Amino acid sequence: MSPADQTVRQRMIDLLSREEMTDRELSQALGIAERDVYAHLPHVARSLKTQGKKLEAAPVRCMQCGYVFRDRKRWTRPSRCPRCKESHIERPSYRIVEA
Repeated sequence: MSPADQTVRQRMIDLLSREEMTDRELSQALGIAERDVYAHLPHVARSLKTQGKKLEAAPVRCMQCGYVFRDRKRWTRPSRCPRCKESHIERPSYRIVEA
């Protein structure tokens, strides 16, 4: 199937199967808004379960104090750090791995 015939979610799965990407990189590669990337991620994660794969998000880190958001369940980028209250948070990156 050519990329023109694929849905946004299928193209997202193809991209993330090949390499780890941030929300911004996905947005640019797919030609959609970053907030739309976040809207598609839960659906992509559910689709991958049936294929025996898993969508992983690398833990994001506060660039001010170094706090790491290890057990975060949401796909979106945190708005601010719970430790230092700064909003300088690195971008989350996503990848697809075998379950």
